Amino acid sequence: MVEFLEGRVLSKHLLEKYSKNPNGWSFTLFPSAKDDNGFFGAFMGSPDEVWQLKIDSIFKPNPLMLGAKVEARSGGSTNFGTIPYGYRRIDRKVAFELLKTLARAEDRGTDPIQDRLDLDRILRPIRPVAPIAGGSYAEGPFVLTDRMSLGITEEQKQLEDKLSSELRKLMRNRYSSYG
Repeated sequence: MVEFLEGRVLSKHLLEKYSKNPNGWSFTLFPSAKDDNGFFGAFMGSPDEVWQLKIDSIFKPNPLMLGAKVEARSGGSTNFGTIPYGYRRIDRKVAFELLKTLARAEDRGTDPIQDRLDLDRILRPIRPVAPIAGGSYAEGPFVLTDRMSLGITEEQKQLEDKLSSELRKLMRNRYSSYG
């Protein structure tokens, strides 16, 4: 039987795992199937373990989420980015450089390849660290891709359906006006 972790328990577990070894993590998000209430799916993983997540929204600061530990795909990766996910200690100079890069991208109507190269240049040399209360950090990058690019296995599709069903139940219990 698959064990689901919810919200704060899941976040705490993942942060503890990350803090023990912040190297090699990835966080890949994808919109779920059209009939999935607008939920998002995600894979968050390290070299040691991978979690499949279901998130009610990426547009609010504290979304409802559920997750289950899954087998890492043999030969496959959940890391579609060029920079590993993590918390990077950020000083004023780096923060200013990031803001300038984002402003330039917005001014020129964004050239996604150039923007990515600029962000890579700024973030790549900064090693992910375990965050400490009171510090200043940049978190990410989060990779947002389409569901089909992930090559989700049949077992992962079934788990995605179970996570969606459980998240709908959670939403109904928390919000009486929900579907």
